[in-house]
Amino acid sequence: MRKPKKGRCGYRHCLQVFKIKAPAKWGRFDLFKALKHDFQDGDILVVSSKFVAMSEGNVVKLDAVRPSADAKRLAKKYSMDAKLAQLVLQESDEIVGGISGFALAIRGGMIAPNAGIDKSNVPAGYAILYPKDPFKSARELRKKFVEIGINVGVVLADSRLMPTRRGTTGVAIACAGFSPTEDERGKKDLFGNTLRVTFRAVADSLATMGVAVMGESAESTPAAVVRGFGVTWTERRLSWKDMAVPAKIDIYLQGLRGNET
Repeated sequence: MRKPKKGRCGYRHCLQVFKIKAPAKWGRFDLFKALKHDFQDGDILVVSSKFVAMSEGNVVKLDAVRPSADAKRLAKKYSMDAKLAQLVLQESDEIVGGISGFALAIRGGMIAPNAGIDKSNVPAGYAILYPKDPFKSARELRKKFVEIGINVGVVLADSRLMPTRRGTTGVAIACAGFSPTEDERGKKDLFGNTLRVTFRAVADSLATMGVAVMGESAESTPAAVVRGFGVTWTERRLSWKDMAVPAKIDIYLQGLRGNET
């Protein structure tokens, strides 16, 4: 496998983001073949987690869902549809709160309204979930590129809301081929102060770049390529634990609960 080259856009340091268009899909399909682009060594492919889930058939017909007693209680508590509440319970590791219409759930180390379940960009009466094993999906997609001799990192991205902010940005559900965070602890800042707690969220930053050009409605842009972004390449098998902190030490959750960490 060739090592990534530098300066592909003619400058010493450059960063480029390319959209990948694809027609709307319904039912299982070959994800690798659907993502048509002139890929180069060192590219990072950012692909919508929902597009990946669609390719794997991880779509549910809501009329086929049978709510449990727990789902009915959750639905009543947060004024939700009981069928959606059932899916949230199935997809979640923990429910940490909610508001009318939404349960805040943690899945795979990430907090998301309704466990990331979405009813947009699918036919009415259906809901699309996250990929069943997003890190496996990312690894298998990267493997397709490696098999043809191209070193491409992969990020499965979704849109997210940030506390107190209007609008969505990006978050990495999973990644493969590079370290999702960079440990900055022990380094010096501009004034010589030693950084004590700082990690750089590389995968989330790449997800945000991709989501910025994908759009949220009818753009038919389920993926993007980030070129010229330096990462630490790795063949290590990654998991959500490489990108997340436990809820019990999360600054937002513990702050809202009034707990000291």
